[in-house]
Amino acid sequence: MHPLTTPAVTTPVASDVVMPLRLVLRAYAMETRVEALRVLRTPGLSVPFLLLPVPIYLFFGTILPAGEIAKNPALGSYLFCSWCVYAAMGPAMFGAGCTLAAEREAGVFRLRRALPSPPGAWLVAKTVVSMAFTALAVISIGVTARIVGATPLSLAQMLIIGLTMVAGAPAFCALGLFVGARASGSSAPAIINVIFLPMLWLSGLFFPLPGFLEKLVVIWPAFHLNQVAIGLAGVEGFSYVPPTISAAVLVGMAVVFGGLAIRRLARHG
Repeated sequence: MHPLTTPAVTTPVASDVVMPLRLVLRAYAMETRVEALRVLRTPGLSVPFLLLPVPIYLFFGTILPAGEIAKNPALGSYLFCSWCVYAAMGPAMFGAGCTLAAEREAGVFRLRRALPSPPGAWLVAKTVVSMAFTALAVISIGVTARIVGATPLSLAQMLIIGLTMVAGAPAFCALGLFVGARASGSSAPAIINVIFLPMLWLSGLFFPLPGFLEKLVVIWPAFHLNQVAIGLAGVEGFSYVPPTISAAVLVGMAVVFGGLAIRRLARHG
C-alpha cells in the first residue's frame, strides 16, 4: 500500500444494522399496545364494538324470533353464528379503516414511516387489535346466549364459532385498510358504512331474502364467514357452501385487499 494512501472507511447505514429479535418483538408489542389504547380512547369506535352487540343480539336474536326458535332450535344456533359475524365485522372494518384514514390525514402515518420501527408493525398492530376486539365481542354474545339459553350449541361448538370469527377478522380488517388507505379521515366512516350495512343485511344472515337476492349472497364475505363457522361447528340445516371454499374466499379477500392497501400506502403514504 502506498504510504500516502489511506484505506477507505465504510460507515454502516441504517438498513445494514440488524435489530435484535428481542427489540423487534418489543417494537411490535408497543405498536399493538398503542393501537389498542387509541381505539379504547375513541368512544365512537370502542363503544359500538364492545357494548352494542349484546343488546342487539338479545332483541333481534332471541326475543323477536322466540316463537320460531321454539319450533326450530337450530335457528337459534344459526342466529347466534350470524350475530357473531356482526360482532367480528365491526371492529375489523371500522377499527382498522377509520384509524388508518385519520392517521394519514393528520400526517401521523408519514411520520411513522420515518421512524425506526419494524416494517409492517402498523399492519400487525391493527390486525391484532381487531382480532382482540372481535374476541371480546364474541365472548360477550356467547356468555349472553348461555345465560338466556338461546341456543342448543355446546361449549365446544361455541368455542369453534368464536375461534372462527377471530380467524376470519383479518379479511374484514384488510377491507377496512383498503378504504382507509384511500379515503380521508372524515369520509372513511361513511364509505365503510356503505359497504358494511348492505353486506350485513344482504348476506342472508338474519332473515330470508327474495329469490333474486338469495342467489347473490355468495358475493358477500359475511356469508362465507358464517358458512365456515356453521360448517366447522356442525350446525345442521344451514350449511350451503363447503367450509373450505368459504375459507378460501376469505383468505383471497385478505390477500387482495391487504395487498392493495399496502401498495397504495407505499406509493402515496
